[in-house]
Amino acid sequence: MCMGIHWGLIERGKHYNIMKGVQGFSQCSAVNDKFIWNEDDSVYGIDVPAWKQTIHEAECNDKECERFCKEKYRGAFVKGVNKHVCYSYDILDSICIVIKYDKLRDEYIFHGGCFPGNKIYKMVPANPGEENAFNGVEIEIRDLSDPIAQAGDWTDYEYNLGHFWRYVSALLKLIALGAIILLGYVAYDVYHIKKKYKGVDFIQGEDNGGGQTYGFEP
Repeated sequence: MCMGIHWGLIERGKHYNIMKGVQGFSQCSAVNDKFIWNEDDSVYGIDVPAWKQTIHEAECNDKECERFCKEKYRGAFVKGVNKHVCYSYDILDSICIVIKYDKLRDEYIFHGGCFPGNKIYKMVPANPGEENAFNGVEIEIRDLSDPIAQAGDWTDYEYNLGHFWRYVSALLKLIALGAIILLGYVAYDVYHIKKKYKGVDFIQGEDNGGGQTYGFEP
């Protein structure tokens, strides 16, 4: 499945014709000679699978394999010629995408997904023998300016501030290291000034205009 997006500000109204296509997508893998592609369909978007199949080698005998596949993989058992195989399936559960609005260009740019690992979609295990119409798939589009989206971007969408504080800790360590280097340089400079003027007294006086003057006296 190829998913393209058109987006617009709510202030401009909910009309498709005045919305702009989101930029930054790659060409969909389904755009080839094997599939019928309507002329109005966008060729750029996100590849989202409706389902995925996984094959597992089953270490069991003929009597136990059906129960083994169902309990361990929630899958279906198929008896092969040389080996036993379990087929398990994951189906599409939800889609979540983050976009960024460029005010200067008045463009919407694809930023990434909003699931852990920057993933765009989430799959859930399917139940063998159960039909799915995919009517309940949730699709969510977030603006990067949203504080929740920003918090997710900082924490890889796990919303675990441990990652964030590690970055803060590293930054503070760099600042502390810079301060130590700066203090060392200042101390070194002061040491050389004192060494240069060792044995010289600092005096205060007045000039002819009554102003204060300062100087050194050997």
